[in-house]
Parts: sequence; structure tokens; C-alpha cells
Amino acid sequence: MPEGGYRTDRAIDRKSIIIHHYCPHTFNAGDHFVIRSIRQHLKLRIPEALFVPKSCADNRGWGAPTKLKGKNIDISNRYADAVVIGGSDQYNAWSLRIDKNEIEELAPPLYLIGLGASSKSLDGKPHIPNESFYEDIKATNAVAAMSSVRDNATSYFLDEVGVSKHIITGCPAMYLFNHKFEQKDSDYCLLTFPFPVIHSSNKELFDNLTELIKQLLNHIKSKGIRPIISCHDDRDVMRAQELFPEEELFFSNYVDDYYELYKNARAVFGTRLHATILSSGLGTPFININLDLRGKSFTETFGLENHNIDINDPRLNDKFISGIDNILSGNIKELIKFGEVKDSYRKVFDKFMDDTANDIYKKINKRIY
Repeated sequence: MPEGGYRTDRAIDRKSIIIHHYCPHTFNAGDHFVIRSIRQHLKLRIPEALFVPKSCADNRGWGAPTKLKGKNIDISNRYADAVVIGGSDQYNAWSLRIDKNEIEELAPPLYLIGLGASSKSLDGKPHIPNESFYEDIKATNAVAAMSSVRDNATSYFLDEVGVSKHIITGCPAMYLFNHKFEQKDSDYCLLTFPFPVIHSSNKELFDNLTELIKQLLNHIKSKGIRPIISCHDDRDVMRAQELFPEEELFFSNYVDDYYELYKNARAVFGTRLHATILSSGLGTPFININLDLRGKSFTETFGLENHNIDINDPRLNDKFISGIDNILSGNIKELIKFGEVKDSYRKVFDKFMDDTANDIYKKINKRIY
């Protein structure tokens, strides 16, 4: 037991409820869309909540300690009323590295919110490089008071691991906003720049995607619409400058700037899944190219098979151009249908967050009185 004892065992009248939020904290805007939504929805239900960010992985911009293990378990035991992990693809390579032999030492209640699996390719299985991680994942979910996942693929993955206690809510970032899809009266469209990991891991794919962007730039300009290349990561900017020196670029390390940009865009096209997910909450039409399990499962979970496009589709370019023309002409019927599906999942997400907040209050009250 840490010096001073566990916070959850202290009989005090809490004016602030301290939640340690283990989350990805990079310069990637998409991570922050998810973080913001989780905290926004918890704060709505727990006004006393105070969030302390903790690093769930060895991401840029963070110092030690990292991950919910070792010293961090001691810190959370001493100072936290609850621990939240979420969201993004933390099951990918089990980036959390939570150890089955350590997680049972965690004293405050644990909540897994909107976690996801991913893969190295479109048709690949969830990427788990070490067999022992399966037992760690199973043990972490056994300790968790509640667990939610963002899509069907992650649910199937947990089922195979032997974790049945979880619910599919969709990615929390989808519920950061709640606007209906509409044809936007705007003079610009957004093209998302491919994320930098692709350049180092699959240069041929990266080159194909940048060639596609060049084609789309010309096509959108021919419609009298201004294209803007949206960079989600600081590492995108220099490479985008090199490849598109005369094009308009956007990047910010303040996520609110993205909200305004995406809200007012005519449409959003590209491979950044979090751009698609953010757009879905803002009611901005989009087309996503599925590169891996994340994109493909988002598409299948929410019935967008006739709208989004797989990267290995032999008619990718033609379908993308046709899809752009449909959206720019006002044909967004597939997205309106998707909006109805999303609304049904939002009710599930809201119920999950209600239950999470109530459970936190319940456990704290048990220790106050």
C-alpha cells in the first residue's frame, strides 16, 4: 500500500472526483478528438470530475512513467478515485502493456471506454505481437468495472480472447458533436494527408495515395471548389510541403481549430479515419478510404459498404471520383442512412456513459459513508 493509503479507502467529502485518464497524447489531432469526447461526456454526468492525463503508451510529448503498470499503479492507487482508459486502438499491439500480474493491484475502479483493435493491412488480423498479451488483455477486462469497444472487429477480437463482458458503442469521437448530415454551402473541401507511419512502413502505398491526392486536387478545382490538404500530425506538414508546395495546407495543435474547419467544409475526403469520425458528428459529408482493420470495421459496423472504399479495390480511383461528384451534387442519401444508424449507437454510448458515471458515484459513496 502506498504511503498515505489508497484514496478510494479514505472517508472524505470529495469536492473533486479525481479521474486518471490513460490516453494517447501525441501531436495527432485524432487522438485528441477521442480524449475530448470522453471527458466531455463524463464531465456532463460527473460535474465534480477532474481529469489527470496519464500516458497509456510511449508516445511523443510524454515523459515517464508511462502505461498503467509499476509506479503508475501506485500513483493511481494513492491519488485517483477512478481510472479511465480510452480511446483509440489500444488493443493494437497491446500498446498499454498492462500486465496480468500487476493489474489486480489497482485499487480505484477501472473503465475501458471505446477501445479498438487494428491491423497492419486491410485484411489482416488484429496485431498482437506477443502471445502473452492475450492473457494480459483478458485480465485487464476482468478487473474493469465496465468495458466498451468501438466496432464489430474489436468485439470479435475480445470474444476470441475470452472476454464477453463488453459492449459496442462506436468510437467516442463520433459523439463529440451531434449534427445531422446536410449539403454544406461552402467554397472548400478537405483532403486528408496520409498518416506518416505509412511512409516508413509501406512507401509504395504512400506514393499511391499521394498520387491519388494529386488527381483529386485537380478534379475538385475543376468543380470551382477550393481544396485544402488537412494535416492531422505535425510530421505531416513538412512532407506535405515537399509534395504539394503550391497547395493550401492546414495544421494546428489546437483541436478546436479542426472543429471549425471540418464543420464548415463542403466535404472531407481521404484516409484519416478520425477525420471521417469527426465529420460524422459534425454532419459534414465524407468518403473514407479503408487502409486497415480500423477503417474496414468502421465501414462494416455502420453499414457504409456502399459508400467508403477499400484501398485494394481495383476501381478505387473511379469510385472515389464518382463518390465525390455525388456528394458535390447533393446526393448524400447513404450518409443520411448512416446518420440514423449512428443515432441508434449514440443511445448505447449514452447509456454506457450513464452507467459508468453512476458506478463511479456508487463506489465513491460506499467509501464516504
